[in-house]
Amino acid sequence: MDLKRIFYLIYIVLVALPLFVVLTILTAVVSALGSIAGGERVFGYWPGKIWSMLTLWLLLIPVKVEGRSYLPKERPTVVTPNHTSALDIFLLYGYAGVRFKWVMKGSLRNIPFVGWACEKIGFIFVDNTPSGAKRVVEDCEKAIRNGYHIFMFPEGSRTLTGKLDKLRKGAFKVAMETKVPIVPAKIRGGYEILRRGSMDIRWGKLSLQFFPPIETSGGKEIEELMEEVRRRLE
Repeated sequence: MDLKRIFYLIYIVLVALPLFVVLTILTAVVSALGSIAGGERVFGYWPGKIWSMLTLWLLLIPVKVEGRSYLPKERPTVVTPNHTSALDIFLLYGYAGVRFKWVMKGSLRNIPFVGWACEKIGFIFVDNTPSGAKRVVEDCEKAIRNGYHIFMFPEGSRTLTGKLDKLRKGAFKVAMETKVPIVPAKIRGGYEILRRGSMDIRWGKLSLQFFPPIETSGGKEIEELMEEVRRRLE
């Protein structure tokens, strides 16, 4: 292990991690209470955005964003990023620049403070029940009517290999049911920094690239949409 990596790990453990825990609790409480009080559009976005940017800043990770103009502020879309690591959340929340609702695994409700806050600010949880898929579409339709974009990882979970995994149909069904475009988003660097199932964080650079929207109207089949998104993400 080289000297730079040793100093980086010492910094993470002694400085970045304690500050991250404090920031996370503070952000969760402020976001949840502000949303409960009726300020969801403000408290469901700004505290999380600032928290995400500060987290990547604490980790000393540079960020590059391209194609943000493809993500229209005046028209909701379903954004389908590849899922490289836990850092994807901070990258998208901090740097996408639009108000959105996550579609998240139901198990994330169990994360202390964070799960509670996500529920209060209106993020959408996926439960593995027969009625779960229908409820997700209904919740997404409501969010889109209120002007929110939908962020949903089409792979379902983080990659184990660094390559794009098999895409699931959920995000594409939501886009077709709600008749909004799909915006593919390519994340690079996350897998090299923090791999799934590992706490061995390494310094690196993150990049986020948005691609032109893909219309879901015009009689396209769901398999066509999935293949078009796959081509762009690969």
